[in-house]
Amino acid sequence: MTTGRYPLRLMEVFRTVFYTPIHVAVAGGFLESEGLDVTFSSCPPDVGTVPNALNQGVADISGSGVMRSIIESDSGSQTVLPHFAEINSRDGFFVLGRGTADAFQWDNLAGATIIPVGFSAMPWASFQFALRKNGVDPQGLTLIPDLPLEDAVALFKSGQGDFIHLPEPAADQLIADGTASLSVALGPVNGHIAYSSFAATEAYLERNKETVHRFIRGYAKGLTWLHENNPATVGDATAGFFPDVPKELIIKSVARYKVQDTWPTTPHLEQPEYDGLQEILIAAGMVKVRQDYDKVVRPEIVREALA
Repeated sequence: MTTGRYPLRLMEVFRTVFYTPIHVAVAGGFLESEGLDVTFSSCPPDVGTVPNALNQGVADISGSGVMRSIIESDSGSQTVLPHFAEINSRDGFFVLGRGTADAFQWDNLAGATIIPVGFSAMPWASFQFALRKNGVDPQGLTLIPDLPLEDAVALFKSGQGDFIHLPEPAADQLIADGTASLSVALGPVNGHIAYSSFAATEAYLERNKETVHRFIRGYAKGLTWLHENNPATVGDATAGFFPDVPKELIIKSVARYKVQDTWPTTPHLEQPEYDGLQEILIAAGMVKVRQDYDKVVRPEIVREALA
């Protein structure tokens, strides 16, 4: 076995407190302690998507939505990007409105104008699922879609839209400046699902088993630390990833995610959460047929790493 250091190019989809498990693993030194020399980045706009980044060799391992691999499998592809370790086990998006939080009812959304921040189709699919569960027809909404986060926030601040749909810390920033109030957190509404997880190419996983196992062990230690520490301690450790956001808002964002049980306690990406995600994708018309768990997920990788 090699005893030297192991380089790893680690990527996230975009910068959000939702990905605190990744930030803890990096900033807390848990990956470094496993012998990894990590280069960490967000997915570059010119690359477009995480699958592009992985297939083009821009990153080795990246956070991603298992949704992408399920859709690819459903479209007939025999091989898809495998996912192997969970990052988020609930939806991390929030619906904010202009009224007071106490006054919100689901039927307030019927016929409303919504600004859904469009990082991918997954947040909108999950939002639709929550709407239908609560008797609101998504087809009755007026959407202002496909806006980057900054543009969506600016538009809402200008007075357009009745509600905005976005993750942390942007949600708490809008609440703090008095622009909006929290209407509903979607995570508790839709329950535990395999919302986002780590992926890599088959070739990388085959050729770099030692690096992958070290990554999983370090990541698992980070998850344990995340759950054992309070929001202030976690926010302190990760605030450096958000230099333009006051630390107290990062702490509030972490607290909001922790109280709704957003993050897993271990890296295992379990089938019940995978099945819950597929239910959302089928309801949204994004997948026609349920795809086999073992085609998309490699649970044995985490089991072997933590054995």
